[in-house]
Amino acid sequence: MTRSRRNVLKSAAAVAAGAAVLQAQTRGDGAGSGGGRKFRALVQQGSSAAVQDLITLAIQPTQVVVRTQASAVCYTIVGGLLRGRTFPGFRPSIPNHSGMGVVEEIGSGVKRVQVGDRVIVPGTPQCGQCYECITGRADWCQFLSTRPARPVAKTADGTEIYEGGALGGLSELMIVDEVYTCPVFTDVPSEQLCMLGDTLGTGLAAGHNLAPIEPGSDVVILGAGPVGMGAIQAARILGAAQVIVIEPIQYRRDLALKIGATMVLDPNVDTHGLPEKIRELCKGKTDRRYAGGRAWGDDLFAVPRGPDFTIEAVGGDAMPPKVESGPDPTGILPLEWAFDFTRAGGHITTLGFGQRGNVSFPAMNFANRGRTFHAGQQGGLHMLRDLPRYVKLIEKGTLDAKSMVTATYPLDRAMEAVQAVADRTVLGAVVTFT
Repeated sequence: MTRSRRNVLKSAAAVAAGAAVLQAQTRGDGAGSGGGRKFRALVQQGSSAAVQDLITLAIQPTQVVVRTQASAVCYTIVGGLLRGRTFPGFRPSIPNHSGMGVVEEIGSGVKRVQVGDRVIVPGTPQCGQCYECITGRADWCQFLSTRPARPVAKTADGTEIYEGGALGGLSELMIVDEVYTCPVFTDVPSEQLCMLGDTLGTGLAAGHNLAPIEPGSDVVILGAGPVGMGAIQAARILGAAQVIVIEPIQYRRDLALKIGATMVLDPNVDTHGLPEKIRELCKGKTDRRYAGGRAWGDDLFAVPRGPDFTIEAVGGDAMPPKVESGPDPTGILPLEWAFDFTRAGGHITTLGFGQRGNVSFPAMNFANRGRTFHAGQQGGLHMLRDLPRYVKLIEKGTLDAKSMVTATYPLDRAMEAVQAVADRTVLGAVVTFT
């Protein structure tokens, strides 16, 4: 039987097309990907949350499917999960962020990562092209909150499931946009890497980026949760002379001393006198101005006593702790303290979340005493630049990420992990996947 030239060409084209699809599926560029993969995730629906069986939807050209290996529970999600707090229009969603895993599939337009890459999925994206990214504030990348929310999965009955913050995390699979992925080429354990995606990475970035800590400086850090622990280590790594940590929980004060604090203070002891104590601790060796000293009189307009850098990492209590409580559950007092005791010309970086109420400062002091404020959005993290650097510091032994992970949980016990973080009975709770 003879075949026409046209039929031969059509047959060859069909074979080539089939090979291209097979190659694309192997490569993982999203060609022929129509979803349908089964996985499990913690899903919040209304006031309840439980692990459910889900089915993926088709991914978009810029999306990446990540097989989760570890996800660090963030304190910011505990109120919503444990008290069933939702906002108007809330849709069933997978909570958390700060996960990491291995790329299993990529959309046709993805360039940053390849199938098989280990990636950290932090709470802040970095596109590298928007106004914020190109002007040096990648922590405010415009894809942070402007991506239209789209469902990533469905339940057996067809209910569409979304991801909290477009990220999820407490899930066997994360379906995220490319701009939220940071490839890392390392064998550092997964539970340590995921801490860099938010809490530990936020504290580190605050010390390196927003107001870079100078060698020999005096640093005060309010709060020694996982964010504050990152700031403590940043201060140590950058050569601060004094690293004074204010924290009510005993086990956290003990760990702070292990990883770099030079002094720890309980804010429940002499609460009213704490600002003056900090000023005295950070007044310098001499008051001789011509010898490079600081004038110690309180009647001076520019008060030079006090830390060079203050980092607030307290925030407000979403839930009452089961361990020692601080003096102010609203989180306002630490902000007022930071302003009160930081020296004129010093820097104040705020990282806390969930404060309730309004904070006030004396107007003239606010306007004229020279303190510089830095509002922290994930500490000023430039994730594509910073996270690989932090991984190297872990590999070198300079950065202690292992001590930040104090408890691990399987997915079926994810709500226990959330409760432990809310109770403050653990420092870093990580949900791990096998």
